[in-house]
Amino acid sequence: MSKPLTQQLFQLIKTLTKSEKRHFRLYATRNGGGADLKFLALFTALDAQSQYDEDALLSKVDGVSKRQLSNLKSHLYNQILVSLRLLRRKQGDLELHELLDFACVLYDKGLYLQSLEQLSKARVLARKRHRQTVLLEIIEFEKRIETRHITRSHAERAEELISWSKETRQGIGADEAWSDLALEMYGLYLRIGHVKNHEEYAFVVEYFESRIPQERGELSFFGQIYRAQARVWCHYILQNWKHCFRYATTWVRLFQEYPEFQELEFDLFVKGIHNLLSVLFYNMDRERYRWYFTLLEDVIGAYEEELSDNSRIYNFVYLEMARINRYFLDAEFELAIQEIPRIELRLEELRARLDVHRLLVFWYKFACLHFGAGQYHECIQYLQRIINYPQLPLREDIQVFARILSLIAHYELGNHDLIDAQIRSVYRYLLKLENMQQVQKAVMDFLKNSVYMDIHHIIPHFQKLQDRLEEIAKNPYERRPFLYLDLYTYLRSKIEGISIPEAARKRVEEKRY
Repeated sequence: MSKPLTQQLFQLIKTLTKSEKRHFRLYATRNGGGADLKFLALFTALDAQSQYDEDALLSKVDGVSKRQLSNLKSHLYNQILVSLRLLRRKQGDLELHELLDFACVLYDKGLYLQSLEQLSKARVLARKRHRQTVLLEIIEFEKRIETRHITRSHAERAEELISWSKETRQGIGADEAWSDLALEMYGLYLRIGHVKNHEEYAFVVEYFESRIPQERGELSFFGQIYRAQARVWCHYILQNWKHCFRYATTWVRLFQEYPEFQELEFDLFVKGIHNLLSVLFYNMDRERYRWYFTLLEDVIGAYEEELSDNSRIYNFVYLEMARINRYFLDAEFELAIQEIPRIELRLEELRARLDVHRLLVFWYKFACLHFGAGQYHECIQYLQRIINYPQLPLREDIQVFARILSLIAHYELGNHDLIDAQIRSVYRYLLKLENMQQVQKAVMDFLKNSVYMDIHHIIPHFQKLQDRLEEIAKNPYERRPFLYLDLYTYLRSKIEGISIPEAARKRVEEKRY
């Protein structure tokens, strides 16, 4: 077994729950053969290790040489997957594929009628779950049996199968067209982010509208979800929050209208609520945010026991990110900071299975919370993790705003000797990315000009910066930085001579969103 596959085996074992390990041991000893006992001994030895140690493995597994170990690990990996499949055979689509497998086995035995019976069960289940591509596979299998063998089916059977086949193909075409467009719009967002000028706005609108599918059949549940997804991404890129909210709401309501899909497609359901909360957060819509946050908590709580490890990971990510954003909306920085150690501990446990994007977002949120609480040293520590992260092209927006926020934090600490060098460094970084926006330029110009001023002369300069930012904000293509930096609250604290938390609380009380 190659090194990557060895790591995969070790990682797979470490993700197993107690019940899954117990089931695997029962599965492994079902026949009691010597080979089974060897791979079970290997499993036990790997399970006991906190870090992979091959020499220790060889000493624990009797009668296995280093040369044989590779094949044994490969065998163990496959057996664990088979065991997990058996354990979860009634979950998700495994039950559907199992019926297809049974049909294939019976067909190969020449038991055509029994095979058709299994396919009929599978067809009913596939229709119920809107699994169009699997449904077509089932119907094609039925057609193959009917054309090759005498099954004594009723006279209308051929027409029935042809009709089902045509209807399903049309449905698949409609669903997949919207699925492709949803993926295309997500890919476009990864390439260009939010639109920065009228030319980009016009390009995105034309890009989307020219690809809107011509309705060729009735959309299934998933087709409707894909359509909502495509529109959410389009308006997210355009920063059209009103329409983004509309289609994110459609996404969530589809799951409420079809409750049978909430467990089957739980990750997609929670992702929809997560996107809806993101839009409400950007709009600073506290009341509706609280309502949908409660919905997220209730949905996760209702299905927690039945969920896969993958679902639990993303439940954690979405729920904790939503909780942090709620603290931002309510200006409760100190309360939020108390949650950080707990979240960090869990992030470290999941680090091997989390994508870097999620990690950077959490670090940036932690930095902003410390900044809001006036804890600038701690803020800079989290920002340095982002700035020094080796994969610089990843999440360039966070990389940019981490540098801007770091500048402001150093300014607050009075690190005047660092400001000049950092401003030049950030300028070079932004020019390299061709990512300089008016908000960023205004902040750096202010810092460069005011870094050595005393407190008695600087207040008018804060006011000038605020006026400049308000003018910049009139341009819809320059609003993106305000999604990442709450500069208005910061400037208000300086102009009125109050703390940032107090300025944020005033913002909440006055509902100046």
